[in-house]
Amino acid sequence: MTGIRVRPATLADTAAVTAIHCSHVQTWRRGGKGEEAPYEDLPLYDRWLHGGPWMSVETCAVHLNRWLRASHPVLVAEVEGRVVGEAEFVVNPEPLPYGPALHLSLLFVHADHRGRGVGRALVEAGAALAREHGWAVLTTQPEREAEPFYRRVGFEPWLYLREWQAPAVEGEIQAEPAHHAPYPIDAGVVLRAGRYQCGRQAWDDLPFHLALAEHQRLRWGRWRVSLPNGGAAWLGLHAQPLNPSQADGFVWAPPEADLGPLVEALQHLAARLGFAYVDLLLEEPEGRDLARARGFEPQNDLTLWRREA
Repeated sequence: MTGIRVRPATLADTAAVTAIHCSHVQTWRRGGKGEEAPYEDLPLYDRWLHGGPWMSVETCAVHLNRWLRASHPVLVAEVEGRVVGEAEFVVNPEPLPYGPALHLSLLFVHADHRGRGVGRALVEAGAALAREHGWAVLTTQPEREAEPFYRRVGFEPWLYLREWQAPAVEGEIQAEPAHHAPYPIDAGVVLRAGRYQCGRQAWDDLPFHLALAEHQRLRWGRWRVSLPNGGAAWLGLHAQPLNPSQADGFVWAPPEADLGPLVEALQHLAARLGFAYVDLLLEEPEGRDLARARGFEPQNDLTLWRREA
């Protein structure tokens, strides 16, 4: 498709970005899974349950403002002056082999414009941005049905991960609250558990940022723990909105740190916050060996992809 223009996004694009994301929802439902309802009748939280903050202009503006103020690149694609695609990136400063990289966190094309080259144009613009700033690779975590597209635009499978469900376990733990601490860019840590996207994004997205009453009731936290060698690791928990008795767990730690005690610490913190279970997305084969030794239940498999910029 010719005539595609890619440019940096601004807050003025909020309504168009919301329209792109909403174009993929076939049926709107109360509570995300309940009875059908017109979009206009749904509260902001019910819209959010259909795909995140992009599903309402009000919450999308908050999200884009936070993203842009953090200097995370956001690109939009225009066709004949109309914004029909959006891509969000994270500058991920993790040490090798995970970074430094430009992580493609999200790419959406309006349902009426799929298959016309818009997605490819956004990916290539992201690659050009990476080269401009000296980042050698792009990384992403696509949905399974989108993997053929990412292969066509030069990505290849890179990391294989599996999600495991661990029970919360009562126990003592020495952990210092670090709920609003800045990302520890110089601590030499990588995201060892919870790599749904990349280390920097997981850190920034851990809190519930929207001022919605439903979000204020959901539990989350981040803690710093000391390691035997004098270093540090950070642990995070984030309630699952559709099943708030469970949490997603995160571990930022040096690559050489023993993951077992940190996972056990997460189980203790989960019990302290009142969760029943914590889901742990772990890299294979390390995660498989640890999880099986502790009797964790397997959940879902994910794959991270990368391409040279």
